[in-house]
Order: sequence, then C-alpha cells, then structure tokens
Amino acid sequence: MKVKVIWNVMLRKIIKTYIFLLLFVGNFSAAEEVNVGGYIFPPFVQQDDKGKISGMTLDLIDALNKIQNDYHFNFVLTSSRRRYLAFEQGKFSALFFENLLWGWQKTHIEATKVFLEGGEVFIALKSKAKTQHYFNTVKDKSIAAMLGYHYNFAGLNSDPHFLRAMFDIHLSTDEENNIQLVLLGKMDIAIVTKLYLDRFLLKNPAAKSELLISEKMDQAYNHTILIKKNSNLSASKMNMLLDKLVQTGEYDKLLQKYSIKK
Repeated sequence: MKVKVIWNVMLRKIIKTYIFLLLFVGNFSAAEEVNVGGYIFPPFVQQDDKGKISGMTLDLIDALNKIQNDYHFNFVLTSSRRRYLAFEQGKFSALFFENLLWGWQKTHIEATKVFLEGGEVFIALKSKAKTQHYFNTVKDKSIAAMLGYHYNFAGLNSDPHFLRAMFDIHLSTDEENNIQLVLLGKMDIAIVTKLYLDRFLLKNPAAKSELLISEKMDQAYNHTILIKKNSNLSASKMNMLLDKLVQTGEYDKLLQKYSIKK
C-alpha cells in the first residue's frame, strides 16, 4: 500500500511537470519571430576588435524578450548602405533607433513614437579652432564622417560619390577612428554622434581638453522604431511594449548603462 501511495505521488508530480513543459513549450513556440536589422552606429550597434557585436539595440532586444512572450526579437546585422535593400528582401521587419527621414520616406514602413532624442556635433582641435565660428562652414575643411549616414550639412544625401564630389571628406565605418583623425591633426573636423562622443570622453577624459565641440548640432533627430506596415507587430503594439519597459524600470536601466540622461 505504501509503495502504491508513493507511486501515485510520483505520478502526479510527473504529470504536473509534463503539463508545465507543454505550456512552456506552447508559449515559446507561439512567440512570433521578429528580426531587427541594425548597422554599426555606436552606441546603438558597435563592434569590438574581435568582431563581437554589442550596443543599446541588442540590450533593448534582450529587455523586450524578457518582459513578454508574444514576440521573440532577433538581431540581424546589416550595413548602413545595404539596410534598405535588406529590408526589401525581408531579412528583417524592424529597425531600432532609426528615423523615417533617413531614406525611408518611400518605403512600406511605419514609425513608433519618439523614445530617445539624439544628434550629431562637429569636433576640432582647440589649437586649430579658436572659437565656435570655426564651425560656421565646412566647405573649406577636411571632414571625417561615417559611411552611409545622413548629414544635414549635406542635405541628408548619404551617397558617397556625392559627398566626395562636394566636400573634402573621409568616410569610414568607425566613429572612434574619425575622432582620432582629428586628435592626430590629420583631419580638420569630424562629425560625431553626440551620445557616442559623450561616452568616448568619459573613457578618454584627456581628449576633452584638446577638443572644441560645436554648440550647435548639425542635426538633432528623434529616435523611433521602424516597423514594416501590415505586419503582426504594428507600431502601436510596439509603443505598448516600450511603455511596459518604462513602467518596469528596464528602460531607465538601459539609459543608465550608457550614461544617457532623460
């Protein structure tokens, strides 16, 4: 009789575990896969010397996967220039920290509400740039900039052939390299993402005394999430997920990690 009771207890535990696993697997399998495209755009997507990808976009993906089970977000690396074609080819259906004005106006895509503000500033050596007037014009200066980025001084035209024809410009895929080109006196100015520059100066405080930073931004922009129209994950649903991140405090943790003030 005792053996039978033990067996019944064990059987009930096995059945409960089996039901739990079924529910867990069912919930996981029910989650819709959402591929999120991203290109090197520090601090949102950055790559170290060993090729490891990190940044706010990947941390935001992790946070979103933790707070809900309806969608499972995956990161897909692309490049700043190829992101439009990759989107059309269906390699991803969403982009984080993006803006409709950056070449998406004629694309079948919609934007969420603004959830972070940003912009780009110019930097120059103080020994070369005595005052803010130095930044009044860039036509007569050598410029270090990022390949595939849309800059206001160039009318948001990111075509490298146009940029090289109109300006004395060096295009790279490394913001730190562009800053170093200025620090070494190899380029007159660099245009840098403000958030990236702030983090760079935190890690390299000595550089702050050497650089003059433009008070006026070349471009102040609003970060949104872009989502393919008519997909199951709509912009309104994404807004709800962003609100949930704020309510749970996860969004504040993300900002603190990257030393970003609200």
